This record gives sequence, C-alpha cells and structure tokens, in this order.
Amino acid sequence: MFQKVFVLWAKTGLVCVFFLLSYSSVAQQKYHNLVLEGGGIRGIAYCGAIQELEQRGILRDIRRVGGTSAGAIQASLLAVGYSAAELTELVSEMKIQSFNDGQYIFVGGTQRLIERFGWYKGDTFRKWMAEKIEQKTGVNHLTFGQLHALTQRDSCYKDLYVTVTNLTKQKSMVLSYEKFPDLSIADAVRASMSIPLYYCAVFMDSTGQFHQRPPRTIPADVLVDGGLLMNYPIGLFDQNRYLSTPQPNLTPETPVFNAETLGLRLESAEQIKADAQNFELASYPIRSFKTYMGAFYTLVSEAANRYNFRPEDLKRTISIDFQNIGAKVRKLSEAEKNVLIGSGKKCVGDFCAPSTVVSQN
Repeated sequence: MFQKVFVLWAKTGLVCVFFLLSYSSVAQQKYHNLVLEGGGIRGIAYCGAIQELEQRGILRDIRRVGGTSAGAIQASLLAVGYSAAELTELVSEMKIQSFNDGQYIFVGGTQRLIERFGWYKGDTFRKWMAEKIEQKTGVNHLTFGQLHALTQRDSCYKDLYVTVTNLTKQKSMVLSYEKFPDLSIADAVRASMSIPLYYCAVFMDSTGQFHQRPPRTIPADVLVDGGLLMNYPIGLFDQNRYLSTPQPNLTPETPVFNAETLGLRLESAEQIKADAQNFELASYPIRSFKTYMGAFYTLVSEAANRYNFRPEDLKRTISIDFQNIGAKVRKLSEAEKNVLIGSGKKCVGDFCAPSTVVSQN
C-alpha cells in the first residue's frame, strides 16, 4: 500500500514540478518588446490583454512596441504613455463609423477610388490619432524621433514600430525612429490601417515624405495596410541589437530568436487548438455561401499571418480567442466589447503564472 501511495505521489509530484517550472519560466522571463497583430474591430480585445499585462507587472518592463493596422493604433497609444485603463476608455468610446469620411459619398467615393485607391479619405482618423497623441505628450504631430527623445527621459514612453505594405515595391516596411525620425506617428498609423479600396492609400516620395494625394511632379510609392503582408510582425525585434545583452560575437543586425519579445494575436478557438496540436490550419466547415466566403477570408488572412510565424513563436505568443466575432468594420455592441475585453484578460491569465500578479503601488 505504501509503495502504491509513494508511486502516485512521485507521479503527481513530477507533474506539479513540471507545471511549477513552466510557470516559473514565464514569471522569470522579462519582456522588453510587445507586438500586436492586426485584427480590425476585434482589436478591442487587446485592451483586456494590456490590462492584465499591466496588473501582472509585465508592461512596466516594455521598452518597444510594434503593431500592424488595428494593432498599430493601440501600440501607438501605449507608446505615448496611455495606461491600460485610459487605453480601454479611448478604444471603447472610439466611433469607428465616424472614420468613414468624405463628401458626396457615391460620386466622391468613386473619384477617390480611382485617384487615391480608396473609398473613404481616412483624414478623420488621422486627425483623431494626432489629437490623442498630442493630448498625452503635448507635442503637435509628434514624430518618431521626438518620441524616441521622450523615451530617454521618461520610462512611461516606448519606442514605436509600425508596419505598412509598400504596394509599389511589393514588400513590407517598418516605420520607426531608426529610418524615419521626422515622420509623424499619426501619418504612420494612418498608412498601416489603410485597408485596400476601403481607405485611400498613402503616398511616399523618395525622400520619405508622406502625401495624402499622389504627388503630381515626383514619383511616389503607394502604401497600404501593413496586414497585407505582415499582419503579425512577431519577428520585428529578432536582431542582436534588440537583446538586453547583445552577443559580442555577432553584428547588431544578425538575426536571433528574441525571447524578450511578447506577441498578442487574435485567433478563433479552433485555430488556437490546432496550433497547439500540430501548427496547421484548422478545418473550416462549408455549408453555405456565407461559410464559403468565411473559409476563403480565413485562408487568405492566415496565409498573411503565417508568413513570418513559426512553431517556436508560440512560446512568446498569447493567442486571444476572438469569440466568433467577425472582423468587418462596424459598430460593436457593448456586450461584444465586454466579451472581447474579457477574452483578452483570460488569455493573458492562461499564458502567465498566477505568481506574476504584482502590486502596482
């Protein structure tokens, strides 16, 4: 009898030790970079995730934030010093329909579509973004370079990295103080969320200057939504120079796996399960035209997501269940907002150990 009890204790004890070690590794790992995937209106789930990260003391060690499209919006607000509570209030009250701007909707929209490659202007969003940044920093049209200067004086600010798709060059681009110090952050985020054909594209000339309309006298590249090629830029900081302690035998640009990066992405419950099992796309039952279109959209979007996403990235990724809420641009109900925010909190809690909860006082 004693032998059976001892064996049972040994087995369960090993299991407990395994989980304690797993939790300990999460608790001990310090994250200095945070990456947010694009996700449309479902990005409000990041508010709950960021609340939980703040409560657990993880957010205070973050030095750099990066994001795409909707992820870039929240990343930029986080970078300029908004707290989790302030961020949640801002995003929850954001009237996304008001960003569908432009006079003479049909005639004007058609003309914009032909000349600027988008139905809506996107100017209202850019103005909103600039105002929110100025309210927190006191700087009108804050640039990446100015934000970097602020990070040197106050740890509440973080360096920002925004991804866009250069449709002309057929590649992704990263906008930050490193290459675009004089670029307005509001302009960068506006470019990152330029859903093709929905919002007008942004135009960049050879000097790096941004234009809301195609320049008449000089050539310009066309920039659109960063999610087109790199919706989940988890590898943004996978270079030796971004490590807290760079390896002396490597050049600053040498590719490395940066365990100090934490990523937030939005997924269906089925896909989260499939990733954990075999890192393959989850099946999508097709029974109608609606589900056919859903399967098609999912395949296209997942192809973009997985372009730079590897199995080992799951170790540094918090996958948030978007609770079957679609990405279509529309007004969310209060119930839907609460469900998404709650899901963000829960998924961070599932990823982290209870022991990582710390006092913020």
